[in-house]
Amino acid sequence: MSKALTPDIKDLELDSELVRDYLEQHPEFFTNHSELVTQLQIPHMSRGAISLLEKRQEIQRQKITQMEEELTMLMGNARANEVIFKAISEIYISLVGCNSIAELEQAVNKVCQEHLYLVQFRLLQPEDQAYLHLQAKLNGNGTYLGRVAPDLMEVVFDQPAGSLALIEVVHETEYEEEIFGIAAFAAKQADHFQPHMDTFFIRELARVLSRHFVHLTRD
Repeated sequence: MSKALTPDIKDLELDSELVRDYLEQHPEFFTNHSELVTQLQIPHMSRGAISLLEKRQEIQRQKITQMEEELTMLMGNARANEVIFKAISEIYISLVGCNSIAELEQAVNKVCQEHLYLVQFRLLQPEDQAYLHLQAKLNGNGTYLGRVAPDLMEVVFDQPAGSLALIEVVHETEYEEEIFGIAAFAAKQADHFQPHMDTFFIRELARVLSRHFVHLTRD
């Protein structure tokens, strides 16, 4: 007759992974042992210890808060994209009758002030005093968002500005690339334009300007 084996206590030891797997496979566990829901104490940073039920409620509140924040961000992005789309559409329309760089600059500036609440738009040419200084700010992608020295801001814009966005306006063909100038957008707030921001709007506008630029006079 074979002797019954006594299980080694080490073989009965549980770890967190086994407990988690067991609970996942037996969702009725806390229904069958409902007293544990309030008896089990979970460490809490500010309240010392809380019950399993309180912990679940806290997690649910955190998820709700996160979902509300994500929804707010999505709604904010949607409104911002709507404003940008409308501004680009207005710029398309306003450029139709432009025959010179000066008229183009005035038309875009009007839209930027009325729809984007920017201080001013400038389209600088190589002969402009601040052109080389701004060109030095452009990175490898031909854009810059942020702040520059106050004295440089004063040279570029007619109104006080706290930050600016720059992009090179380039017309590309199969055989060559022609740089028309630097588009500069000024905002009153110092944090309005920041290096980490998306450059979709200014890139789209630069593309639009480059298509019109070839037909303009420099008067």
